[in-house]
Amino acid sequence: MRRSKKAVQRTDRLITAGLSVLSGIGALTIAALLLSLLASFCDLSDSAVKGMSGIALAAGCFACSFCTANRRRRNGLLSGFFCGVAVFCGMLILGAFTVRIFSAAGIFTKLIIIVTASALGGFKGVNTRPVFKE
Repeated sequence: MRRSKKAVQRTDRLITAGLSVLSGIGALTIAALLLSLLASFCDLSDSAVKGMSGIALAAGCFACSFCTANRRRRNGLLSGFFCGVAVFCGMLILGAFTVRIFSAAGIFTKLIIIVTASALGGFKGVNTRPVFKE
């Protein structure tokens, strides 16, 4: 029995979302591990470690939006922007649960880093050959 066009599109969207989340988490984890290894060997200050966490966050957002835009092959900046907003909201909610207070320190900077890296990932994902084939 054939599946309807809506069912196929829904399945494709779920697969795309799952792949992009997994690639974003993987890139974030690898970047955080490498940067923490660098920080431990070089004995860096706390402010340098905070900057490195921003770099790791940007790498994860870039990978997430790159994967999404590469699979969809259209609207790269828009899909990257929405990936960035979703990551920012998730980070904000997770931070509220783990820290138990709302901290406005650095939130605007994180928003700029996330949205910029995600938009660049979406732009790059659309303009490269398909890596994540169906």
